[in-house]
Amino acid sequence: SSGINAEYGQRRQIVSNVNNYRRDYETHVKNLRKARLTYAEDVEQQRSDLLGNEHKNTMVSNSERLERSSRRLEDGYRMAMETEEIGQNVLNNLAQDREKINSARNRLGNVDSSLSQSSRLLNNMYRRVIQNKVLMFGVGVVIIVIIVLALYGMLK
Repeated sequence: SSGINAEYGQRRQIVSNVNNYRRDYETHVKNLRKARLTYAEDVEQQRSDLLGNEHKNTMVSNSERLERSSRRLEDGYRMAMETEEIGQNVLNNLAQDREKINSARNRLGNVDSSLSQSSRLLNNMYRRVIQNKVLMFGVGVVIIVIIVLALYGMLK
């Protein structure tokens, strides 16, 4: 029971950590998007101010790389969220399985108790059967002895 409580406490701690990580991640993603927008506006302004057309191609290439990296980051985030969801489902399934096992364990204890009572009852019944057989045998012997004595007394 204490082991189950410890596991439950660990599970709650893990779920809490995962939720904290999720909130932190979402905050960072929002900040990244804001920074990207600001950066894109700044870059565009600086591009037009500082750079001529020859560097514009380099900046476009860098922007495209940044876009690809952003997409990869978003894909990674999506995968992390899916993995977290799968992990949460696994934890829920494990909790349900633990409840089923505990329920089965309790039922098994009840069955064991019932079997013990039944065994004692059968042993008592068997003892009474043996006692009755011995008593019947004793009564039979007494009757035979009485009959033999009666016949002996008649013959004399």
